[in-house]
Amino acid sequence: MGNIVVKVPPTVDEKLAKLIAKAIVHRLESLERVNELLKNSELTEEEAIELGRKAKAGRGEYLERKYSSRG
Repeated sequence: MGNIVVKVPPTVDEKLAKLIAKAIVHRLESLERVNELLKNSELTEEEAIELGRKAKAGRGEYLERKYSSRG
């Protein structure tokens, strides 16, 4: 894997800068694991987008049912 350089202003606390670097590394590792899991997937990008939209709509409907009855 290559190197990524993140420059933070000198006014940023060193502990915060290290936390930012850790978060970036963690996110990249997560993406690498997801890519490994999905490397043999036959799902197209369009199908994935449609599934995401359906999931979002379903979650919205669930939350509306759950909280609208509290009125």
